[in-house]
This record gives sequence, C-alpha cells and structure tokens, in this order.
Amino acid sequence: MSINLDRVTEISREVAAGVDQRLHLVGVTSTEGGGDRVELLITMSGCHVEPCMHLLNVSRAEADVLEREVREKLQTALTAHRE
Repeated sequence: MSINLDRVTEISREVAAGVDQRLHLVGVTSTEGGGDRVELLITMSGCHVEPCMHLLNVSRAEADVLEREVREKLQTALTAHRE
C-alpha cells in the first residue's frame, strides 16, 4: 500500500532540509490517475532568481524509495542549478 500524503509530506520536508536548509516543500499532490506517484513542489529561498522552484515526480510506494528518490533528484537539481 502507498504511503499517505501526510507521511509523504513529512518525509519530503525532512529530506529537503537535510539536502539544503534553503529548500522548502510547498506542496504535495497525487499524479493524475492516482497510483504510487506524487509530485512535490519545492522552493529554494535566497536564490539569485526568485522564485527558484523544483517540481519532482517521485514514488510513494515505500518510505525508503521515496527518501532516496527525493534526495537524488534534489541533489541533481541543485547541481544543475549551480552550473
């Protein structure tokens, strides 16, 4: 069974803060058609071009998968943002 949206929000906030304190989870929504995917809208405070936003599509099938995907996708987004 999929992780509920409240738990997805909690996990995603913790992971985002762990990657960079400037990252803030703004919203979580199920993808069209439901299923095990969700979209996360994350902003970055103090960005040189406000607002900096990242939209991530991740799995909510299992907590460890969600944590790993959010961390990897945020790190990739931040690396690309710096370049």
